[in-house]
Amino acid sequence: MSPGFLSLATREEGAMSQTNFVPHIPLDQYGAVFAEHFAMTRRDGVIEVRFHTGGDEALWSMELHRAISQMFQAVGQDADNEVMIITGTGDLWINKRDMESYRQHPTGTYDIWYRDSVKLIENLLWSVDIPTIAAINGPGFHTEFGLLCDLTIAAEEAIFFEPHFHVGVAPGDGQFLVYQALMGPKRANHVMYIRDEGIFASEALDWGLVGEVLPRERLLDRAHEMAAQIMRQPRTVRRLTTQIARRPLRQIVQRDLGMHLSHELFGVHETPRSLRHFDQD
Repeated sequence: MSPGFLSLATREEGAMSQTNFVPHIPLDQYGAVFAEHFAMTRRDGVIEVRFHTGGDEALWSMELHRAISQMFQAVGQDADNEVMIITGTGDLWINKRDMESYRQHPTGTYDIWYRDSVKLIENLLWSVDIPTIAAINGPGFHTEFGLLCDLTIAAEEAIFFEPHFHVGVAPGDGQFLVYQALMGPKRANHVMYIRDEGIFASEALDWGLVGEVLPRERLLDRAHEMAAQIMRQPRTVRRLTTQIARRPLRQIVQRDLGMHLSHELFGVHETPRSLRHFDQD
């Protein structure tokens, strides 16, 4: 080590930093930004995120699609969040679409159809470094981000759908990929190709998609009980544990999501609109 370096180290010892940490954005600020899509509350470090449309059951739209990935980033950057619970509004998870949103945003748009689809999943797995709990409150599609949470519980009425193939679209947005990862390829293939009635909650429990099935009126209470149990462990342990727990799903997403999604979008682009059922009322 040169004398000049030693002299520099001595001069800087005890000196104040010339810059400051950038503060995280607090819940009251980003909660207001996302209020059109999510109702957010926090108690004792546990943030509950409930998606909705106009205060009622959520309609799937391109705007909600993007907002989910943005919300994961906002929740993840807030150091005051220690556990996240995500759930839907009313009796359905997401079971209807805002068709005007679909008409306004034609397929093939990179930012809306490709990037938003990738970031929705990536931001949950990589940006939210706290334990996550999904409370699937009823039947619905786009349950992939609920199934990717560290813990997933479901209401007895919940039904899980993989509708893409049945409506003339290749299944590439992540739902089928999650099925393959959690149920195994054979069972996932059978559900995707053959079962248009979906997977009932009891089956989802038997097949490893969810950890518990409860009456709907008990669902959120149970999610908060689980969060309170997680909170008993040290903060660093909680956060490092998420890195271990998510590693298998991160590897699968990193390896295969782009391939799945590009195949879906190419199929949509090449298939005549008259043969596709997903963009009809």
